[in-house]
Amino acid sequence: MNNILRRLQQLLPSKRSIRYTLYFFLFIFMGSLSSLIKMTVHPETFVFSSEYLVTGGILAVLTIIICFCLESRIKDATSVPEKVKFGKNAWLFAGCWTIVVISSLTWNIERQKQESIAVATSEARTIFDKDLAYYHWATNHKGVYVPVSETTPPNPYLKHLPESTGTTATGVPLTLVNPEYMIRQVYEIKASPHSALGHITSLDPIREENAANAWESKALQAFEEGETDVSSVEEVDGQPYLMLMQPMITEIGCLKCHEGYELGDIRGGITVSVPMSLLFSIYRKNILIFSLAHGGLWVLGLLGIFFGSYRINRSMREREEAEARTRSIIDNMLDGLITISEDGTVESLNAAACRMFGHESAGIVGKHIDSLIQFPGGPATPENASDGNGHDIRSVVGSQKELTGMRNNGSTFPIEMSLSEMRHGQDRLLIATVRDITEEKIRKAEALHAGQLAAIGELAAGVAHEINNPINGIINYTQILLDDIEPEAQSAPLHKDIMGRIIKEGERIAIIVSNLLSFARQRDEMLDEIRIGDVIEDSVALLSHQFQQDGIHLSVDVPKDLPFLRGNPQQLQQVFINLLTNASYALNQRFPGQNPEKKKLEIKSRRMVADDRDIMRTTITDWGSGIDQDVIDHIFDTLFTTKPPGKGTGLGLSISKGIIRDHRGLLTLKSEPDGPTIATVDLPVGKSVSLDQG
Repeated sequence: MNNILRRLQQLLPSKRSIRYTLYFFLFIFMGSLSSLIKMTVHPETFVFSSEYLVTGGILAVLTIIICFCLESRIKDATSVPEKVKFGKNAWLFAGCWTIVVISSLTWNIERQKQESIAVATSEARTIFDKDLAYYHWATNHKGVYVPVSETTPPNPYLKHLPESTGTTATGVPLTLVNPEYMIRQVYEIKASPHSALGHITSLDPIREENAANAWESKALQAFEEGETDVSSVEEVDGQPYLMLMQPMITEIGCLKCHEGYELGDIRGGITVSVPMSLLFSIYRKNILIFSLAHGGLWVLGLLGIFFGSYRINRSMREREEAEARTRSIIDNMLDGLITISEDGTVESLNAAACRMFGHESAGIVGKHIDSLIQFPGGPATPENASDGNGHDIRSVVGSQKELTGMRNNGSTFPIEMSLSEMRHGQDRLLIATVRDITEEKIRKAEALHAGQLAAIGELAAGVAHEINNPINGIINYTQILLDDIEPEAQSAPLHKDIMGRIIKEGERIAIIVSNLLSFARQRDEMLDEIRIGDVIEDSVALLSHQFQQDGIHLSVDVPKDLPFLRGNPQQLQQVFINLLTNASYALNQRFPGQNPEKKKLEIKSRRMVADDRDIMRTTITDWGSGIDQDVIDHIFDTLFTTKPPGKGTGLGLSISKGIIRDHRGLLTLKSEPDGPTIATVDLPVGKSVSLDQG
């Protein structure tokens, strides 16, 4: 079909006026086609009769429809699809329509044939009744006398009758003509080649001319079996005739000529043959008209079926493409999209929402929205979300809310939801646009934390500067006092010991202040030569006093010959301070108070090869309370913390993991309840890193 349309587009002129002119002449030609055919086959026939007008009108209407369909396809050449497909139903309907049309045409042809035969049969019965009336009249008058002539000689079969001959008063010889003789002579007179024929016959004829042919013999035998008349269409001299035979019943007037018969016996039959040429000519003309009409209806039906099927399939395909396009757009959205019924039941959700909440679409459709989102006043866990009792979801329509999402694994995360309402038929739907704001929360928290660190750094720098001068003064004045002590004085050893301790503690304070100033500067430039031992030593120096107060025994095993690392020492120091602080908290939780034998904290650094990389592995091991596996799975999540309010922010480990990741390293945590907790920091050896401080 595509090839035909393309070929027609190439053959038909591009100008619309020329195409319309061709359509007009095609319309005239098709409307006159049946008349032209009749004029060619039968020039003597009148071709402007009603049946030809009907046939021409049907063909003309069919031509208009075809031209209209063709023009609609030519107007937009690009609208022809690459491949036109018709559904199975279209072919089924076309087959059914073809069967209906063929059945109707066959029935009409057969009906026309039966009507033609019925007309001929009626005419034959009329002729037979007329001839039978003549026969009865002649029988009732016991025959008639006619002048003897060459065509009507005396009947030799009536010689045994004294009255078989006679004369008129003027002496004209007469002969007796019995009813059969009269009817036979009447039938022998043919007015035209298309006149009706008659024949009197019998299985035991007196005259040879009255002998029955094969058809008449079968008819006479049928009379013996009880049939009252026999008729059929047969050929006579090469022309079709309707032959009708009815029996001749013996009457009283027949006995004098036909000896051996009794009243009521069947002596033979009378055959009337009516020519069928004219009726069959009308029949064939009607067949042509019916064939053209049914052919037109068949073509119209097929056009309607296939073009209708094409339009329906195209509309369905366009609708499916539009739905697929819309679905593709929805599924490729970064934000989750959820449709919710009025009672809060989830009706659909896109791929982003499935990924966000960790659900399969089929597993959540039909459940309440509380299974995914915690609303104010709603249940806190998905297990308690059944019918949404306790809150009204419509209360958040038209606003943007920060809520809590619940993943399939039971974890929660912050979301931002916009809820709108729409009408779908008689129902109302709620459209929820959901966005995971975890990263945004992280950025805000990191920015807040960075601001706090900056403020703390500025404060620490100020405090350090303020402390540094008095400490130097204390150290200097103590040294002066120490120098002025007389060696021979009795209290000299004690005073020297006390002043030495003052100087030593002052120097320790100076070192702590120096480390605090170094940490507060937070330099972001890349440094080439970083020793992991120096970073650990600076971190321990800031926390050593706290370890002493908590009674924590710290063991540091960092070889001096470890290779250099490249990176930011302040950021790495922040990571180790966070890990050491968490380890100290875990030890204090399990062993409150002073207990150096059990409150052990160990730091080790070793160079090794892992995953084909040369790395520096540092482990921080504590024997504190340990961590459950379900907590380990979320330990690096932002804002996740097991510490009570005021003790932790849930940012330390998340930020630390990000710092190590920026150094092309890896931070992992391994633990079990009441067992050791091992924090492992793997950093590449001698690799230059470019840190993103944005």
